[in-house]
Amino acid sequence: GALTNQDWGRFETVLWPKILGAWHLHRATLNRDLDMFVLFSSRVGVMGNPGQANHAAANAFLDQLAGHRRALGLPGQAIAWGAWSEIGEAAEQRERIDRQRSALGGRWFTPEQGLKAFDRLVREDVTHSVVMSMDWSVFEEAVEERPPFVEDLLSATSEAEAGGAGAPKDLLSRLREAPASERESLLVSFLQDEVQAVLRLPSAPTPTVGFFDLGMDSLMAVELRNRLNRALSGTYTAPNTLVFDYPDIAALAAFLAEELAQDGEAPVPPPQPEPSAQPVAERGAQVARPSEDDGIAIVGMACRFPGAPDLPAFWRLLEDAADLVTDGRRDPGPWHGVAGNPGAGDDFSRRGAFLEDIDKFDAAFFGIRPIEARMMDPRQRLLLETTWHALEDAGMDPGQLKGTNTGVYVGTGNGDYRDVVEAGGETHGYLGTTMSVTAGRISFALGLIGPAVPLDLACASSLAAIHQAASALRQGEVETALVGGVNAILSSEVTTFMREVGMLSTRGRCSTFDAAADGFVRGEGCGVVVLKRLSEAKAAGDRIWGVIRGSSVNQNGTSAGLTVPNGPAQERVIEEALSRAGVPPAEVDYLEAHGAGSDLGDPIEVQAAAAVYGRERDPTRPLLIGSVKTNIGHLECAAGVASLIKAVLAMNEGRIPKQLHFHNPSPHLEWDRLPVRVTAEETEWPSHPDRPPRAGVSS
Repeated sequence: GALTNQDWGRFETVLWPKILGAWHLHRATLNRDLDMFVLFSSRVGVMGNPGQANHAAANAFLDQLAGHRRALGLPGQAIAWGAWSEIGEAAEQRERIDRQRSALGGRWFTPEQGLKAFDRLVREDVTHSVVMSMDWSVFEEAVEERPPFVEDLLSATSEAEAGGAGAPKDLLSRLREAPASERESLLVSFLQDEVQAVLRLPSAPTPTVGFFDLGMDSLMAVELRNRLNRALSGTYTAPNTLVFDYPDIAALAAFLAEELAQDGEAPVPPPQPEPSAQPVAERGAQVARPSEDDGIAIVGMACRFPGAPDLPAFWRLLEDAADLVTDGRRDPGPWHGVAGNPGAGDDFSRRGAFLEDIDKFDAAFFGIRPIEARMMDPRQRLLLETTWHALEDAGMDPGQLKGTNTGVYVGTGNGDYRDVVEAGGETHGYLGTTMSVTAGRISFALGLIGPAVPLDLACASSLAAIHQAASALRQGEVETALVGGVNAILSSEVTTFMREVGMLSTRGRCSTFDAAADGFVRGEGCGVVVLKRLSEAKAAGDRIWGVIRGSSVNQNGTSAGLTVPNGPAQERVIEEALSRAGVPPAEVDYLEAHGAGSDLGDPIEVQAAAAVYGRERDPTRPLLIGSVKTNIGHLECAAGVASLIKAVLAMNEGRIPKQLHFHNPSPHLEWDRLPVRVTAEETEWPSHPDRPPRAGVSS
């Protein structure tokens, strides 16, 4: 409405300075690390009041200022107060105010009530709130046209009174009393309030929007976890990885509803019983238990890893607990323009686990002209040589494979040899650097007619290649499979990128599962295995290194970020592999983990492994766990096959090598409550008279 001169004078002398003062205070605190920023406004800014448009506008500004600060990620609350008794501006004009408000149900609250409300609201950390004393029955009779906001408030008040509501009930009480069909919705509403408070959002977030899309960081994730633990105290304890495993309100609410139901706090109808013929895994693919000869036999292996030109050398360095990470390459070079140059670059580009003689290659042995060999990516050379050695280890004559339906499956990424060659002012050959030829050159050299498949799935590349090869063997697509992975650290620019995004360890160590974990160190290497169907390997009298009973591949889906792992997704892929293998989780003795030394990723992986492999497990026989990355760094596309070779060697030798750089277990895990144990010292393989040793491998 129109402002009178008296109104305008009051606005200029009282309310406008209030607005300016609040705004200047806001600007002055933009860069201050404040715990609280609380604005005291009036309930008139929310409810309105005839004749007080000026007053309402000024106080509504304060409410919006709180929302503005929240949107900037700053602390901000606005509390709209009704009339306090005994103190404040309203108390000074109590007689006049009483005449106006009492007929509408307005009442006063005491300073003690006001301070109690203030304490509660600051703790709840909501953006906007109103504190006033009203007799709503009087208000309802006196006011014919009520704002929709007040109608909703009166409706909620009536329902609460009809239900005999007293003090607000805690979350667990509400869950116990709610019908089973409503508990998840109740949890969604609760989580919306908590997330809004943690993120200081102006309104409740949509349940399906990701926490990290809303701006949550790791500290906020811990705060949300702590709030959950307070609300569910004595019933459920949330792990630190919870928000990363269930990265939106809807997913987290569904998980908590299931967990609380299992704890008996909110019982739900029992699930239909599984048919007895189904395997042990609780979720994942349901596949009938395979027969004895349904496995995939590893009949040959070979490797080129840092410090280890062959399998015996690799096992010796594992037994000796050798750390192959060095400050620069050890062989003479020259290494100008190549990562690992001991005389150039920063600590990150020099640091790594490097292969010896990566620049050497017997081109004539494979019928390759020297000029072509020079234009070939070193990874192609490594794969050719290592594949030949794997066939020799399998007792196969490579010449006899010509014309056979033998498949080649290789974990490899987009290499950087082309960039290194161009930086050196030389030309390169497309066939020497493209991924398809990295696999196809093996088939060409040996005369194989089966598929030649390169796979780039980052760290999982070589294990995904093994999974695809095993599937092809089971389906009869190929008779034999040559499978492996290869990695070479050539361009320092890739290392620089990894350093800038925080992937690499500042200490130059893969401190897997340790409190000091701060990233990984890059490594070079190549590993190849020869696979056949178990029944055919037995019929041929092949020496069998080990048997692959089951494997599975999946993707994180939604998580905290593109490179951040997701615990439930990891649980599902483990369960599916176990289901396909027909192996109970508790019968797996050892897990050769991905374990890249990530402060975040390692705990998520351990939590997922413990959740699956810990089912019905004998407490005296925890799952043993380790990672070869502590010895030879992260071989990236070859990491999975390096882990597989280590696990197979350990099973055959009957002992598990020592895990390096493990001194203080990660504080993000409650180790004493988990059915896992890191092999901090060399450990004898657990003996089982009624079954063979069993290992899982993860990447």
